[in-house]
Amino acid sequence: MLCGVLLSAYPAVTFVRGGVNTVFALLLLLSLWMLVYLRGQARDDPATRMWVVVYAAAMASMPLAVLCSEWARSEWIGRYFDAPSRFLLAVPVFLALRRLPTRHWRWLGLGFAAGALYAAGAVLFDPFDYGPGRPGLYFLYPIPFGDLALIIGVLAAMSVDWVGRDRPWERVFKYLALLGGGLASVLSASRGGWVAVPFLGLWWLWFRRDRLSLRMMLALVVGAAALAGAAYGLVPTIHQRIDLIGSNLLAFDHGDPNTSIGLRFQLWRAAWWLFWQHPWFGVGPEGFRLAMPMLQHMGVLSPLAAQIGMAENEIIAKAVQNGLPGLLSVLSVYVVPFVLFLRRSEHSDAVRRRAARMGVVLVSAFFIFGLTVEIFVLTMLSAFYALSCAVLLAVVLRSDAAD
Repeated sequence: MLCGVLLSAYPAVTFVRGGVNTVFALLLLLSLWMLVYLRGQARDDPATRMWVVVYAAAMASMPLAVLCSEWARSEWIGRYFDAPSRFLLAVPVFLALRRLPTRHWRWLGLGFAAGALYAAGAVLFDPFDYGPGRPGLYFLYPIPFGDLALIIGVLAAMSVDWVGRDRPWERVFKYLALLGGGLASVLSASRGGWVAVPFLGLWWLWFRRDRLSLRMMLALVVGAAALAGAAYGLVPTIHQRIDLIGSNLLAFDHGDPNTSIGLRFQLWRAAWWLFWQHPWFGVGPEGFRLAMPMLQHMGVLSPLAAQIGMAENEIIAKAVQNGLPGLLSVLSVYVVPFVLFLRRSEHSDAVRRRAARMGVVLVSAFFIFGLTVEIFVLTMLSAFYALSCAVLLAVVLRSDAAD
């Protein structure tokens, strides 16, 4: 019972300050107790045991990369392990939850729905102004806020009829959450999240390819394109933010490096250059920011770009901060869960199959989000991603002794 409550609580309180980390800590304590006192013999085949080890190694690689980087620089600063530690701490949660029977997962979808609707309500009735047309929460700026609200809403809708047939009010609640998450994303004006939408739509079509005829799939694609066109024409926020992409690229091509896109191009190029200067262990979590004056003096960065101090890309950031171990670690926390989810996305068991498909969408979305922002620099986002992967993988790789 307690596990079910905590599983529904962590997505529900995502947009409450400290909510995800608090529930994460409680789940971790409960999981450690389960692993110590409820020692059931897991009946896993060798392939499953191998993947469990691979997953655990991938999650451990993130704090290990920071450790290697700090060892190489003889610099020991504990706070740099804060966000990366969430990946490692998710492993015992995964191991413990694998032993739970199916009924404990029923409320997770409602938790996602509650979180997405809370996000919509927060940005509508209590927004924090980060600039013209860019609302967020007082502790979460618009880009991660909009991205997180979007994926939580999508996961809520994907959980319809996941563990048995939902009651009518549950279905309505979850589909409203999809609208709520989308609304929060639109209001945040975060284009990086919008880029993920067509890819998530393609996954939706792929997972239903056996149920939909080619004609129906084409009709859905045309309908989605028409809906996107209508949104562009009727919603000022979408219209303005999309138009800025073209104007930003044109300005950059004409020699103006200080547009939103131009600044990112500069930062990516500078970070890669710095990575190749320090490929083995990187320059440390603060190294890129501290190198800004030098990079500006060299002409690699404009004065405005030098004020940002972040790589604005998760993969590039981990590479420049922690060198090759950092690059491999961030790729592993994407690739390993994605492969595991994708391999089980056609599983004969409906509950595992749906969990695997939700996992594919989760990892795909976070990967796309991380292309234009450092998504794991915030502890709450690291905690949400690591915990969500652990929870869904616990269903996908559930022990045969669980039911």
